[in-house]
Amino acid sequence: MNFEFLKRVFKPFSFSSFIIHHSSFKMCPPGKKKDFFEKLAKDWDDEHHTPEEIERTRIFAEKYFQLNKGETVLDVGSGTGRLVPQLKKLIGITGKLVELDFSIEMLKIGKNRYDYENLFFVQGDGQVLPLKDRSIDTVICFAFFPHLSDRIKGMKAFARVLKPGGKLIIAHQMDREELNRFHGNIDGPVSDDLLPDENRMKELFEGAGFRGITIEEGPGLYLASAYLQGHHDSSVSR
Repeated sequence: MNFEFLKRVFKPFSFSSFIIHHSSFKMCPPGKKKDFFEKLAKDWDDEHHTPEEIERTRIFAEKYFQLNKGETVLDVGSGTGRLVPQLKKLIGITGKLVELDFSIEMLKIGKNRYDYENLFFVQGDGQVLPLKDRSIDTVICFAFFPHLSDRIKGMKAFARVLKPGGKLIIAHQMDREELNRFHGNIDGPVSDDLLPDENRMKELFEGAGFRGITIEEGPGLYLASAYLQGHHDSSVSR
């Protein structure tokens, strides 16, 4: 356990989160959406942990996630950790990876599956991150952004934990229209979890202090990214 990293990055004794490595924690508040994902965890993992899906995710991550060795990365809304092998490969053994989700059942699956150095599973709210200011190099929001109930609050939380020049990546393996149709057809608390249009996404980025916004869409792809306002350097501060 890298306790120096925990002290440097996490807010001490103040987060509504669960670091699975620790015995003391405060549970995230209950809610319909949280209950939905707790019950979904095993079926969701069975669907996304097939050899075909693992390879599809590997190709996607290597193509679209531009990460440096040694980065500290937050995978927010991480689910069962489907990005873990790909992200750890990209950031290397010195890189730190925080897998954050509000579903304890999702996190348990990931924690039981992966045992990498400098990998941390955390239960927490993506809108109230239990991380210190300017502690993260890149925030990855993969198949999660529409599930934020307050997108403005979420974007500001991402900006707060990023270092100046840090990058936010919002990605899906569907285009916006397909994703919104998919969520809309689900009978449950995520049926209204829709991706905003391009103009609204740019407003959300800019309102949180992001610049250099790019939004790319195509078959099987939605990718929005930007840098936090401030000096951007390709080197990684550790």
